[in-house]
Amino acid sequence: MKRLWTVMAVSLVAAGLQAAPFTAPANSPLARKEHPRLFVTAEGVQAMRSRIQSYYKSDFQQFVNAMDQFYSVAPGSGTLTEWNELFGAARSFALLSRIDPATVPGITAGHGRNDYGQKAISLGLYIAQRLPNDWSEAHHGSKNLTTSEGGLASLALQVVYDWTFGLASLEQRQQLADRLITLWNNRYNSEKVKLENHYAANVHVYAGALSFYGDTDLGASYTAKAQAMMDSFQDVFLQRQLGVAERLFEGSSDWVEGDSYSMDGYVGIMLLAAAAGSAMGENYFATNAWLHYAPYYLYYHMMPMPYQGEYYFSQQNTSTVMAFRSSSTSMVMNITAAMLQQADPNLAGFAAWFCEKSPYGLDVNQYEYYDSHLFDFFYKFVFGTRHVAKKSPEEAGIPLSVHLGQGHAMRSDHGANDATLVQFYSPKFWYANGHNEEDMGALNIHRFGSLAVSAANTKNAGDGIPRVQSDGKGLALNNVLGLAGDRALSPEMGTINDGHDTPTDFVEGANTHIGTVEAREYVPGLHDYVNYNYTRSYKGGSKASLARRAVVYLRGPVNHEFVVVMDRVQSAQEKYFVLHTVGDVAAVEGSWQSAGSGHWTGSGRTFKVTNRIDKSHGQMYLTSVLPTQAAVHKFGGSGYEWVWADGSRLDYSASSFTELAGYLLSDHTLQIRSAQGLFLTVMQLGDANTMGAPAAVENISGDSYAGVLLEGERAVIFSRNETRLGNFSYSCKSNKTVKHLLTELKSNRNYTVKRGGTLVASGSTGAHGTIAFSDNPGGEGIYTVALSGATAVEQHDSAPLPHTLQLANHPNPFNPSTTITFTLPQAGPVKLQIFNLAGQLVRTLVAEALPAGTHQARWDGTVEGGGRAASGLYLSRVETAQAVAESKLLLAK
Repeated sequence: MKRLWTVMAVSLVAAGLQAAPFTAPANSPLARKEHPRLFVTAEGVQAMRSRIQSYYKSDFQQFVNAMDQFYSVAPGSGTLTEWNELFGAARSFALLSRIDPATVPGITAGHGRNDYGQKAISLGLYIAQRLPNDWSEAHHGSKNLTTSEGGLASLALQVVYDWTFGLASLEQRQQLADRLITLWNNRYNSEKVKLENHYAANVHVYAGALSFYGDTDLGASYTAKAQAMMDSFQDVFLQRQLGVAERLFEGSSDWVEGDSYSMDGYVGIMLLAAAAGSAMGENYFATNAWLHYAPYYLYYHMMPMPYQGEYYFSQQNTSTVMAFRSSSTSMVMNITAAMLQQADPNLAGFAAWFCEKSPYGLDVNQYEYYDSHLFDFFYKFVFGTRHVAKKSPEEAGIPLSVHLGQGHAMRSDHGANDATLVQFYSPKFWYANGHNEEDMGALNIHRFGSLAVSAANTKNAGDGIPRVQSDGKGLALNNVLGLAGDRALSPEMGTINDGHDTPTDFVEGANTHIGTVEAREYVPGLHDYVNYNYTRSYKGGSKASLARRAVVYLRGPVNHEFVVVMDRVQSAQEKYFVLHTVGDVAAVEGSWQSAGSGHWTGSGRTFKVTNRIDKSHGQMYLTSVLPTQAAVHKFGGSGYEWVWADGSRLDYSASSFTELAGYLLSDHTLQIRSAQGLFLTVMQLGDANTMGAPAAVENISGDSYAGVLLEGERAVIFSRNETRLGNFSYSCKSNKTVKHLLTELKSNRNYTVKRGGTLVASGSTGAHGTIAFSDNPGGEGIYTVALSGATAVEQHDSAPLPHTLQLANHPNPFNPSTTITFTLPQAGPVKLQIFNLAGQLVRTLVAEALPAGTHQARWDGTVEGGGRAASGLYLSRVETAQAVAESKLLLAK
């Protein structure tokens, strides 16, 4: 099936096979040697005309009028002096030639189709003849169409060649192809990894033969060069960008650079995906999860409350403190809306709503320095949102909890000003692109404003936000559990360099592997739970033999939301629980004692953070339940807003620090230091106007488990050590109905929970090893948990062990359930998961260590949380440290 092409191509690369020379996909426009092929085919041109007639008619008339004014301007003079102006005009005249205004009823134009085509060709030839030989696409060239080097020369040349095909002479097409070849010969060829902003622009040069591949009349030398260029397109774009993104971000969408860099990356790669996909006969936005779920990346990286009317990106990695309501974020949503209109109407509708109806987006005419000949080609006519049915987050079914590649995001609701947003960074792989920053286990928290965020800024961020002049990156500048040894609390990942750049570099057990999410459970209306083992972040040294952080977000009404964090570390080093806060850290118990400039110590266990900057009114109580022995430190005040773990100042101008810097990047730091290796921390979130006193937090830990009882209504329990919980008992004292969440149990086991001999709950612990139930103990209750045999995975030892990983299922097609059989050549950790064809995780069936041999697991056609999966084609994927195998499943109606 065509929809599987990208998935299967990536799978072949991931399996370690050498990529074959590029071959055009069978029956694709490229294989059929059709023109046009970039962005649209002949059929797509007619669809574009219809959209213009129905949704953009007045805009198109204005566009035609503007281009008629450019018609008599000679290239290199007047308004066509700067390169970006030439690129934009060349694209736009090519569009007029291909659309032909005379075919759109009611449109008047000063020239005909052939005239517009010849103007596009003349501009293309001027660019081909005058462009500097050392031209390299600017990293911002795809999103910043208004700067002199913006607009992508290679893409403009390709559009002219492709869209004027039939009008240009052979000699003219050869000249255009010559310049594309010269660009490729002199291409940007850094040793950097390819998912970074420079390559996101320059990959268009690698793809420079998309327009003339297969045009044998150009001559044999062009055919040979086109093959070499398409081989490089396959290597860089299909494998090292789209293929690596699928692995790196685990079937979701994310980026490893900060805000402005990410926008360079998304827009650049998206433009090529749209252009190439049309030629290849493949909608990459439908089949590649990184492209498909880009709207989630944006939505869940936006701070949910604006500052002085402006929304901002949440700051992570190397950022520029970018305002969120911008041209570039709307460009990403505009492209996605158009490309997903058929494949995913809900997500497309959300992206269109974002642009046209939300407080976060911009209409195309509102883009910064908008000019029709620069922007309309892409964002009104090739893409555009007006023809896409708009859907609010609620109407589109946008989830409140999502996995975003390197982390997780959890919202309380879709409100535009005061929602809770909890971000938990839990990267599986390290990607060494230079702008990635160490943030394993980092946590950001927002409620009625920012409360706990990452600290410091290392880029030019504008007035009010100082730039750290040197050495301003490190784990200690995030909200983490770190280990002493240096002021940055540096992990020890081992040697990971720019050479790690193919899908085969991103598998469990590789050097790049730095952590694993071993449990992830989203239960709407109740709780979200993520358990992250990042011991491999210390594999390169001797600091730690274990590093684990688990986060539980307990949903509830205002003032009754909690974030429970469990940290379990094995290390001889002192442990630092670090939290960078927006506002002072007030001691609820005891008091602070001065320990020097910008430094205080205290002995209390409960603290309060209040954010009243601008219109914020968020409040957070933090209670340290464990460790039992700890030293508490606070840092803040002028010059100490951002500090290292040892309290030393970062190198920035304190006089430039304003409340905006504090709001976005914190202004105080709380540290809980201890030699003990088990931390249990509770954060209660709420409204500073109504919250009042902190909720009661009771330690209910035992010999084998660590737990808390909150307000007498919520109980959360973890294992005290790395042994998963089996049969055990715990006490809970309350006269209210208590919602219990027990975690870190043995997975896929039948269980019973009894109170005083009375059965109160039964079921399966599932793949994530959890039990959730509600009960009123009527005072002090003793709960006894008993686990029995496995519920989902059976082992069969009779067959001889194979030399390779094997996977199959029966029946297929199936309804309502199917049995998946997989055979392991050796023992070790195993994941068996179900994905849809967009790469989105549907269900985790197995996530545990299993012996070698044949095993079976049953999928009952349900998604995580228990809902029924839609009928259709799915992929089952079994993954070990050594290999990955996939099989197609058809859930019948």
